[in-house]
Amino acid sequence: MERLKRMQLPIKGGCLCGEVSYQCSTAPIWSVNCHCRACQMLSGAPYVSAFSVPAEAFTVNSGDTIKFFRESDNGNKVSTTYCAKCGTRLFAQSEGNQALVNIFAPTLEDAANFVPISNVYLSAAACWIEPDEKRFNFEKMPEF
Repeated sequence: MERLKRMQLPIKGGCLCGEVSYQCSTAPIWSVNCHCRACQMLSGAPYVSAFSVPAEAFTVNSGDTIKFFRESDNGNKVSTTYCAKCGTRLFAQSEGNQALVNIFAPTLEDAANFVPISNVYLSAAACWIEPDEKRFNFEKMPEF
C-alpha cells in the first residue's frame, strides 16, 4: 500500500485516442488484479488491474463517455465507463459502494508506480495464472 500512497498527485490518465482524460486528487486506497469472468470478457484478458479511489476525489476532465451496466454476483448494478470514440475501458463503479471509483491501471499516464496488492476472484482465474503469494489472495470479492 505504501507504494500506492506515493503515486504522484494528481493521478492522471485517459483513453487510447486521447479524447477522454481523468484525474484523481488522492492516493488509491486499494489495488487489485481482478480475475472475475466479467473482467475477463470485458477486457479480453485473463485479468484486469485496477485501483480504488474516493469518488469525491475523481473527475473526468474531457471527452465523451458511454456506460455499460451489468449485475455483479452479489446483485449490485455495476457501471463500466468507456471512451465513446475509441472504446477504452476507463473505470467502473458499483451501486453497492458509490463512494469508490475503480480505475483501470493501464489507462494511467504513468503506470510505473502502480502495484496490485491483491488478487480477487481467483476461483475464476485462468489455469495458467500463478498468483504471487506475497499478495492478499481471495477466491471471490472480499467484504469490506
